[in-house]
Amino acid sequence: MPKSQKIFTILENSLIVLHGLILILVIGQDNIQLPAFLEVVGRMHPLLLHFPIVMLFLAALLFWFPDSLGVNSKVAMKWLLLSALFFTGVTVLAGLFLSVEDGYVKEDFENHQWTGLLVFWLGTLWYWFWVKDKLSIAKGFSVVVLALVLATGHFGASLTHGEDFLFEPLQSEIDVPQVSFEEALAYDHVIKPILQQKCISCHKAGKVKGELRMDEVEYILKGGEMGPAVDLEDLENSQILVHILIPLEEEFHMPPKGKPQLTETELALIQSWILDSAHFDKKLTSYNPESEFFALAKEKFTSQDSKSYSFEAASAKTIAGLNNDYRKVVATYPDSPGLRVTFFGKNQFDPNTIDDLKKVKEQVVELSFQNMPLKDEDIKKLSDYPNLEILNLNFTGIEGSNLGDLENLKNLKHLSLSGNPLSEAAFESLKDFKQLENLYVWTNKNADAIAALKTNLPNTKIEGGFQDNGTLYQLNAPQIEFKKSIFTDKVDVTLKHPIGSVKIFYTLDNTLPDSSNHQLYSGPISLDKNTTLRARAFAEGWLGSTEKQAVFFRSKIQPDSYKLAFEPSKSYKGSGALTLFDLEKGDEDFGTGKWLGFQDTPFEIQMDFKSPQNIQNIAFSTLAAEGSHIFPPSKVEVWIKTQNADWKLVDTQKPEQPTGNRDRLLQMYESKINQNGILAIKAKLTPVNPLPKWHPGTGGKGWVFVDEILIN
Repeated sequence: MPKSQKIFTILENSLIVLHGLILILVIGQDNIQLPAFLEVVGRMHPLLLHFPIVMLFLAALLFWFPDSLGVNSKVAMKWLLLSALFFTGVTVLAGLFLSVEDGYVKEDFENHQWTGLLVFWLGTLWYWFWVKDKLSIAKGFSVVVLALVLATGHFGASLTHGEDFLFEPLQSEIDVPQVSFEEALAYDHVIKPILQQKCISCHKAGKVKGELRMDEVEYILKGGEMGPAVDLEDLENSQILVHILIPLEEEFHMPPKGKPQLTETELALIQSWILDSAHFDKKLTSYNPESEFFALAKEKFTSQDSKSYSFEAASAKTIAGLNNDYRKVVATYPDSPGLRVTFFGKNQFDPNTIDDLKKVKEQVVELSFQNMPLKDEDIKKLSDYPNLEILNLNFTGIEGSNLGDLENLKNLKHLSLSGNPLSEAAFESLKDFKQLENLYVWTNKNADAIAALKTNLPNTKIEGGFQDNGTLYQLNAPQIEFKKSIFTDKVDVTLKHPIGSVKIFYTLDNTLPDSSNHQLYSGPISLDKNTTLRARAFAEGWLGSTEKQAVFFRSKIQPDSYKLAFEPSKSYKGSGALTLFDLEKGDEDFGTGKWLGFQDTPFEIQMDFKSPQNIQNIAFSTLAAEGSHIFPPSKVEVWIKTQNADWKLVDTQKPEQPTGNRDRLLQMYESKINQNGILAIKAKLTPVNPLPKWHPGTGGKGWVFVDEILIN
């Protein structure tokens, strides 16, 4: 038998094997559990699929035009078609492996799967009829197979990149709603288009990576396995924000490396939108014009709805000469002659530097002196900016006696005067500012002064701020500042509050501070042991604040060796057991790689010492996030071993379980040991199983998350 014929026979037999394997997998697809090496094979599906596509089209070319390549068409055709079918079968097999992974919904990849299967099955029939010289039937199958290849590719692209990926460029002009800045909504017209381009292809119906969908607002708020994508109760820990700020080279950065990344502007838009309360139905014009999100969103819209100015642009050299460490002069949007000027550095501010701006007085349309120490006579210097539209004088200390000098700025639309001790004369002057669209006057004046302004300026939106009606309001929680929460000797902790007159009560014994149980903060607190610090702020005329809590860990002794009895979940494996002794405290985001997560098995570890140790206690740093199925352990057990002795159980705890979802908590479980001559310690933290009846996942398994073990 010729060598080529042997190869043909091998390929034909391989096709029979592939058909059998694929048929078995299709029938039992919902019950497949793959070993890790087959998951790797599955992930090769995108790499493999290019080979059969090219080879099938070449085989069709040779089939329909046998003399086109100037070779023995019969042999070449057999080589091409058999090889193409072999690679098609392998690609289909890899695709079936890939479909078993988490993050894919069967209903939404079915089109791609079945068209791919039909390519393999009908392609084999094409080959069989061709070998049997039934060319008319073979030609029909060849046309159907090529059409199916195109359909399979289209469905695959839609699955990976989003619906209608192929025709999206042709549809974009029709599908994207064109609205003016005045009508635009923050989410629908600024944030949602970014998510559609950079996020939704992996987080939508049909491809739910990390159990997170982002194609509808309700799913964004619901979140995925790591928590809400936008957490309205804890905006800074919203998972969108957490993951877009992780460095690109790290595993949990989003969008993943290799996918289109957020631009700096897109990242800043998402960040400022979330931190500004993440409103889903708020108009852009309802935002404070001084806010970062408003400025960025406005700049985004200027390309389609930009304002034209009749004045000439200042030279780049002039603008560059005006910029320094304490003053920023930039165009309001690219290619605009209008300039935005912002002053920084309260202690370095010199009112005489306002005169420098005379070089660009025609071009300045936005001017911000917020928090700069101005005097009323400085206001006169601002009256010579004919095109000024936005002026921010918040917290500048002016009384406003010279505000009348600004009345002739006919283009002034937005004026901010909040936080200033404005005089009666100032309010009288403001009554003549008929050109204003927005006026911000959060001051110590009473409601009558604000009401009079509203009467005289009926077309101006006036924000008058807070008026005291006797209602008590709650203080913000104090701030806890420190260098590291894990230390080997001692750590100094500072407590602060934005309102300087408040009193800060704190405790170091994990009890709630109140009027009868507290220490009064007077200066930095020095800690030299495991401590849970809880602090609250109190002031006359205010309700006491909610508490702020921080947990501090002392780690004096490190084991010489350690080993986990069970591996952590592959999604939360950190650096293995090394994570537990790296003195790097994890935060409330359990997806950063600093936590070990256990669900199907307990967290169990043995720690050994080369020489006998005098050990007072051991502590376990854990996380509780009930909304993500992460609970306190149902049981904590600690054993010790001394020379020539068996293991001895020295502590058993059954932590109190929550009765409802709480904010994420960093918790510590400490076991007293107080014994000499210890050569080994064994610890076991058992996850909750089953989850309680009040929990949405009732009946399922809970998680235990641990990030540090501390021995003293």
